Amino acid sequence: MKKIQHPYQISSSDKRDDIRILPFVKNGVEYNYCFVLLNPFYKRKQRFNNFQKEKPNWIEGSKSEILNDYDKYYWTDFINQSGISDIKEIFHCLYVSDHNYIERFQKVKKQVWEAFKKIINENQLISSSDSHISILLINEILAALIKMGYDSLALYDIFDENFEFTKTSKLIESEIEFPSEFRLLTNDRKLLFYQEYEHYETFIYSTDLKLLEYFLELTEVEGFFANHRTTLLWSEIEYEENDKILSIKED
Repeated sequence: MKKIQHPYQISSSDKRDDIRILPFVKNGVEYNYCFVLLNPFYKRKQRFNNFQKEKPNWIEGSKSEILNDYDKYYWTDFINQSGISDIKEIFHCLYVSDHNYIERFQKVKKQVWEAFKKIINENQLISSSDSHISILLINEILAALIKMGYDSLALYDIFDENFEFTKTSKLIESEIEFPSEFRLLTNDRKLLFYQEYEHYETFIYSTDLKLLEYFLELTEVEGFFANHRTTLLWSEIEYEENDKILSIKED
């Protein structure tokens, strides 16, 4: 596990009792612990000759092809190389890159945007798609769950609540990525992996803190623990009047 500090949450987000991450109730189970997983960037093992012309708009292909072609590039590496100290600002760079987000999210400090683009271009990085977990993490997560004794899991999406449990080994062998807005549930219902719509992060819920910590020890996933004040809008930013702001309409 690569644990980072819980980001500062602005007051307007902190006051939103209606969208708190915890406690979370699903399938009749209450979850009181959550790890907010930051999906790594994709870094191509063999560099493009011309990144701007050759880079894909999104990652596609079989799981094995993607694992063969790309390495993980972690958020802490991005912070260390770019000098961007607040991960929320990196999130807003992703929002600016994606025209589907509402206007208030599509703003970022110009100096942050320039630093963001510099690291993206120098390292030839491609971000994970929103509403999805990184394909680079799927087998790592499944292998950890097998080590914990979870031989069967339920994988389903927002449109299919009538889930069935499948052998974990079959999910590892599958070449298909997890669906958009996926849910992955252990057979004792103590761990729930949950993807929110239009979120770049993935939520790992648990009924048992020690169990969650044990899972994290078995992986190299990166993120932070939510607390009972954390909301789904934890990544919102409050700008000062003198900040030089770039909006999507200006870029």
